[in-house]
Amino acid sequence: MTPHPYRPSWARTVAGVGSVRILVGATVIGETPRVAIAEGEVALLISTSALPTARPERRRCAAFLVSESGRTHTLPPGRFLMVVAFPAAALEGVGLPRGARLPVDGASALFWPFFAFAWTVAMETAPQTGLSMYFTERLLQEMLTGVIVASIRVQDGLPGHQPYVAAMSMITAQAGDPMLTPSSIAEELNLSLRTLQRHFSAQNTTIEARIRSVRVEQAVRLLEDRVYDSLSVERIAQACGFSNGSSLARAFASEGRLSPTVVRESSRYRTVAVGERERRQPGSSSLAATAG
Repeated sequence: MTPHPYRPSWARTVAGVGSVRILVGATVIGETPRVAIAEGEVALLISTSALPTARPERRRCAAFLVSESGRTHTLPPGRFLMVVAFPAAALEGVGLPRGARLPVDGASALFWPFFAFAWTVAMETAPQTGLSMYFTERLLQEMLTGVIVASIRVQDGLPGHQPYVAAMSMITAQAGDPMLTPSSIAEELNLSLRTLQRHFSAQNTTIEARIRSVRVEQAVRLLEDRVYDSLSVERIAQACGFSNGSSLARAFASEGRLSPTVVRESSRYRTVAVGERERRQPGSSSLAATAG
């Protein structure tokens, strides 16, 4: 795992998995545990009386999703603490109100498996390849999205009951599944395909267009992240639900984007250009080292 520079006093481990960062620790006596959420992030705050490997009867926890970024949040009281922060873009279309503090359903089927997996990932010390990090990041985000979607649907006053929002929740969580289709979504929601299509038409879009758009956004994030440089465009296409690189390129064109190869090369160029500007700035570490 990649160490993260921000470490609150309660956090014993701070790790990064691609765009996901995980903080694990324990309550410090006399201190109120807090965590800063960066701009563009949302975070799941978990406080529990037992480790995720404990017997079910000992599992007691409080968990909240916070989406108000750029500020510090207080964690619920508990013996063991975990924060999982990830890009807000990963929840696009899920139906989470801006600035919400959403109670997370700890009784959902995915919550404890997710908690145990995230805990294990954070504690792992062996280095990962780009491919293994990609799959770890993807699994973390997909499991977490499932936990959040289940929680949204049981909250009164939130729009999780609306067919369009519910369908977008599924699309966001399962975009990487090549078997995801309008028919499978309608079946999962216990709606006729025609009824679901009408709800998307009311939003001036189609089910197929939204599936394509979400998949393209996921592919763009992977192409622009240098962590995944070892993944070919073909492999990224398959990971995002496309059959091959050609179908990914056609989807990019339909969304008005440049080709996947150009998107990746442009991102690499920007990274190099930024590094070169920083190197040339007066007072930079490299110049200081040369002067010394």
